[in-house]
Amino acid sequence: MLTGIGGPTVTHLIGLLSDAPANLAATIIAAAVAQRSRSRPLRRAWGCLCAALGLYLVGTVIDLVSWFRGIDPFPGPADLFFCAFYPTMLAATLLLIRAAAIRIPWMQLALDATIFVVGFGTFFWFLVIRPAPSHAEVDALKQALSQAYAGLDCVVLLMLGVLLLTGAEGRRVPLLLITGFATMFMADILWSLAKVGGYYMPGDLQDVLYLACYVPLAAAGRQPMRTSVRPAWAHSYNSDAVTRSLPYAAMLTAFLVLVYFTRSDIGGPAGMMTMVVFTLTLLLMVRQSLVLRGDALIREKRAARMVEDRFASLIANASDVIMIVEPDGVLRFISPACERTLGFKPDEVVGKNLLDVWGGADSDRLRALLTEIASSSGGTIGPVELEIERGANRHVLESVGSNLTADPAVQGLALNFRDISERKALEEQLRQLAFHDPLTLLANRTLFKDRVQHALTLTLRGRCTVAVLFLDLDNFKTINDSLGHDAGDRLLQAVAQRIVKNTRASDTVARLGGDEFAILLERVASPDEVEAVAASLIETLARPFALNTVEVKVAASIGVAFSTSAAGTESLLSNADIAMYHVKAAGKNRYAVFEPQMQDVLHERLRLEADIGRALNQEEFFLEYQPIVDLGTGSLLGVEALVRWRHPDAGVLMPGRFIPVAEECGQIVRLGRWVLMEACKALRAWRGCVAGGAGLRVSVNISGRHLQHGELLQDVAQALEKSGLEPANLVIELTESTIMYNTDATLEHLQQLKALGVRLAIDDFGTGYSSLSYLHRFPIDILKIDRSFVSRLTNSENGPELARAVITLGDTLGLDTVAEGIELEPQVAALLELGCVAGQGFLFAKAGPLDALSNSSFVLRRAEHWTAQSAEENLSASGRFSALKIGRG
Repeated sequence: MLTGIGGPTVTHLIGLLSDAPANLAATIIAAAVAQRSRSRPLRRAWGCLCAALGLYLVGTVIDLVSWFRGIDPFPGPADLFFCAFYPTMLAATLLLIRAAAIRIPWMQLALDATIFVVGFGTFFWFLVIRPAPSHAEVDALKQALSQAYAGLDCVVLLMLGVLLLTGAEGRRVPLLLITGFATMFMADILWSLAKVGGYYMPGDLQDVLYLACYVPLAAAGRQPMRTSVRPAWAHSYNSDAVTRSLPYAAMLTAFLVLVYFTRSDIGGPAGMMTMVVFTLTLLLMVRQSLVLRGDALIREKRAARMVEDRFASLIANASDVIMIVEPDGVLRFISPACERTLGFKPDEVVGKNLLDVWGGADSDRLRALLTEIASSSGGTIGPVELEIERGANRHVLESVGSNLTADPAVQGLALNFRDISERKALEEQLRQLAFHDPLTLLANRTLFKDRVQHALTLTLRGRCTVAVLFLDLDNFKTINDSLGHDAGDRLLQAVAQRIVKNTRASDTVARLGGDEFAILLERVASPDEVEAVAASLIETLARPFALNTVEVKVAASIGVAFSTSAAGTESLLSNADIAMYHVKAAGKNRYAVFEPQMQDVLHERLRLEADIGRALNQEEFFLEYQPIVDLGTGSLLGVEALVRWRHPDAGVLMPGRFIPVAEECGQIVRLGRWVLMEACKALRAWRGCVAGGAGLRVSVNISGRHLQHGELLQDVAQALEKSGLEPANLVIELTESTIMYNTDATLEHLQQLKALGVRLAIDDFGTGYSSLSYLHRFPIDILKIDRSFVSRLTNSENGPELARAVITLGDTLGLDTVAEGIELEPQVAALLELGCVAGQGFLFAKAGPLDALSNSSFVLRRAEHWTAQSAEENLSASGRFSALKIGRG
């Protein structure tokens, strides 16, 4: 602003020329802060501050131009911008307060601002403006404008004082802002004295102040640019005593003005009343401060009581037990949770020694904990786990403590006990799940490997031997698929119990997964001891298992491996696994001790698993057929087809080499589907050259997995449809182990097959479960006598009796019987004598192509006995039977 009084001095000239650039610099800094601020309210606040300084800059430039033109209008155009500066500045201050999250009672703030402006405005008017020498010559507009500038300066200072005294945004930025505007306020007062009052200001002091006010303003803008702007804490407008005292200071200033004007008539009524009112006002202000102080104390006590009640309620309802004890262990306080956690009431134990009332084996650990807490100088000791006996139960507590003997509110050792019994039980369950099988409660693979490694470590210190047995259940998948997973789980639990009963307490039994088990035998005296355990397990597991109303039989394949000085954990487990797979390939239901050459067998098995899929795609499998003849006439009754594999590297492989591999790798269903289709097509194409060829039948031996497969019925129907073979000429041959379980699912599958018109036969009858119940229930047509019974006809005393029992059983149930594996003429005679009229074996012919049978004696004899009348007769199942078998040969 310009003084306009007298000629310009050097200081005045410098102030005029520097005022605009300084204002411009402060404006630019405020704009930069507004742009960099992260908080939206803070960005708006500094934006308003930038706008306010910009308005002030425009007014300053107008004054500067007016001065160069030699005029000094007041009021003039510059005052419009100076007046607009104040509301914009107030808006910026309010936004700063909002950004600082200060809780402002706006009505109280408005009243305080009014009191502040009126009080100090009265002082300024009566003691500064009114007594001015040129008062009579100054018009009312100039007086009002100068008074408005001073009043608005007071309001701005008050608002900035709120920021400063509440500590919002720290104190540095508000302090710099209030310093700058206070300097501007002083310059405005001097300007008013010079402009309105006509006082002479030596050295143009107001210009120096105007120039100096921009330094703290620029510093206030520079401060947030140097540090990251963060949201402020929440503050309260009434949180500072100075803030509360500002209205009283303004009111006291106004009274001082009143006292000043009545000083000449101090003894008169007006003067006396002024002094009385002044004194009463002071007393009222003191009384109000005392009341406010008392109310504050009451509020503080009420708040303290609420805090105490809150903590008391928290302690009373806390699940943790809180104690205060003397360093020697005497209880001074104990929370109500002790009755629920520790089992005794607080009133009964206060005053007693904690070590005396503590029950359990951890009293010494508790004494050590108290000693450690008492000797500590601060901080928390623990946590320490302690056990306490409460009746028949034992609880685990987690204990922490602090030495608060120096705290006047405690003066003792503060202890906290938390019942973690449930957590410890859960941790134990998690450990159980981590190292034990949840179904059988045996050790799992992780724990078993750890035990093996530990046992091998012990063998290095002594001369004892360690043995590992891998046990796999034979035929478990068939049981699991036919009876359901629940029955399979119960079977696994029963197997686990039998294994445990047949081993020592020091041995480790584990379930590795599925139907695989492992046994660790430590401190083995000799290999015979281990082999005795393996033989005992095979014998034990061979006994039937009762699952509800059904009895099932399983077998076990066991691989045995002994520790050596060079064998580690993985090597020992791998050797036992290889031995077990060697047993599987050799026929199952036995045990074998690992030998190095078994690895080659396993490698071949793995190679076959990888080659089966390729063999099916490249048609490397083919069929050969063995004739089934009438034992009395020698005529052809049918054929049995046997599958072969023409391996590109290993040559022709017999079924015993690849059928078990196909079952385990999941290719048996696909292989069985191919055999069904190929056999039906081949028989349908070949039978035209045989007399009565339309009566020949072909039968397919289906594996258990294919029977349980949902697409078996569709596979059979598709093979019959595409080949043109009559359903009555196809016999589905199943082993006893496949249909031994009397379940609704198996019965439904067989009835669906029977509904197609095919016939059903049981292969190798007498070697499996041989229950009369399933013979009655299932729609069986033919029994095939196992070759072991046939071989006993001539080399065993009770051989004929066993074969007679099977044949008699078939006659009783109306089933045809066919003998397998006939190799000697006396066997044929014995079978005819027992009543069996159909059979097959090397005595008649080995398996070969169908074309090789065209000129055989069996076909010629069939032509001799076949007549037109024979075609019309209802022949028995064995009279027109042909069998396809993919499982042997």
